[in-house]
Amino acid sequence: MKKLLGLLMVLAVAMPASAEILKNFELTGDVQVIASDVRHNSVAAYTTGTNLRVLAGGSFDVAENVRANLMFQYLNVWGSDPTVDSPSVGTVGKSANDYLDDIRVVEANVEMKEIFGWLDVKVGRQFYGDEDSTVLYVGPRYYNAEMNPYSAFNYATALDAVKLSYANDFVNVNVIAGEAETYDGTEIIDEGDKHGMYGVDAKFRINDELSAQVYGYNFKSLMGVDNFGFYGGKVTFAPEAFLVSAEYARNFAGEKVLEEIHDNPYMVKADAKVFLDAFTPRATFFYSKNFTGFGNYRPGLLVGDLLNNYISDPFEGGLRMYNLGIDYKYEKWTFALDGFAFQDRTAKHAATLEADLVVKYAYNDNIELFAGAGYAKYKENLKNVFGTDNTKGQVGVLVRL
Repeated sequence: MKKLLGLLMVLAVAMPASAEILKNFELTGDVQVIASDVRHNSVAAYTTGTNLRVLAGGSFDVAENVRANLMFQYLNVWGSDPTVDSPSVGTVGKSANDYLDDIRVVEANVEMKEIFGWLDVKVGRQFYGDEDSTVLYVGPRYYNAEMNPYSAFNYATALDAVKLSYANDFVNVNVIAGEAETYDGTEIIDEGDKHGMYGVDAKFRINDELSAQVYGYNFKSLMGVDNFGFYGGKVTFAPEAFLVSAEYARNFAGEKVLEEIHDNPYMVKADAKVFLDAFTPRATFFYSKNFTGFGNYRPGLLVGDLLNNYISDPFEGGLRMYNLGIDYKYEKWTFALDGFAFQDRTAKHAATLEADLVVKYAYNDNIELFAGAGYAKYKENLKNVFGTDNTKGQVGVLVRL
């Protein structure tokens, strides 16, 4: 795979730029800056500060129905550069070599369309999954880049893989096989632990209002076993006036694929929305019996970041969560008000409560400003872990290239 990535980089950088390639070149990526301030941080569960993430690259045609994608990533925490000794204030920045050492190749792949007239293939380092997926998403995350021990400073992640895709009016199928990399803790290092992975995701459009999804993924030599993964499904009913959906997923682990685990970890998630012109009331129920996934569903500005992909500690035996919220759109403004109740699965302890307000302003088609405030009132078991209640404020800007 490393040789393939090197070949793609050479292809993208060194190939003579014909007029046709330049004509079809598309700049890709975004710049996100988020500043957060967390109060009553007695156990350092959160870190106040500002971070910057830059994703920049390009996409261009190399032949008919063949397209190359290349993207670089740079992240910086404000104030982390070398500083001048007293009495001067500020940073002297980094050397050019230091900046180059911090840049990562986060996407480098070739897409081939309509092989045999119906098959699409993507080969190389790539993002994967739906951004709102509860179970598996590999790619950049937005709007809440808290610098806590679980966020790894909001680096975008990718897979080195081959993905096969087929779609028609009824079904959209993705089959993927490749290599995932995990890291011990939050330090970004050159080489992590590598795990072969493969899986399939199929979405079915039954009619204009009803759709279904089934999926399954396996990771090799992960979580201390030969095979670890999950399988599940989701059903969505979405007429014009409202949307309801229900999802179920189940872990497996052992020497064989689909081998059942003791106590059978699983999760259930149900969502409902009502579309009332500018207002959208919504509700979510999430229930986990020690389920472990790798998705991007992080409920709440505070507690959601600490759930660490639903590995249920510090909740005893799993988690149940209730969420009521409402969205309001007015011209370029979007307001989201949410209330959360987090409780251990068996309701042994009182619920930890969180309230959030997030505001977004679309300055233009490419620039969005956003701000958020949250308050978490911890109860019993969480209070023993995180100490006093937390209050968080954040502001940020997202610039899409």
